[in-house]
Amino acid sequence: MTKSDLWPKDGKLKKGLIIVAVVITSALLITLLEERTNIKAGKKLPLVIAFACIAIWVYKPANKEDNAALK
Repeated sequence: MTKSDLWPKDGKLKKGLIIVAVVITSALLITLLEERTNIKAGKKLPLVIAFACIAIWVYKPANKEDNAALK
């Protein structure tokens, strides 16, 4: 097993960990706010979080070599 097997170059593992962190943090914040303020988050907030996770997964930053070629 090589290093590239554990940490792929395209960053799928990194994106997956970021999405897990976003989902866990948002779930904890929603629960905390609902208990403290007695306001229900509703059905739209989890949908927004789901779209944010999809956007994180789809996002592909430009390579540094591509940026250098554009200048």
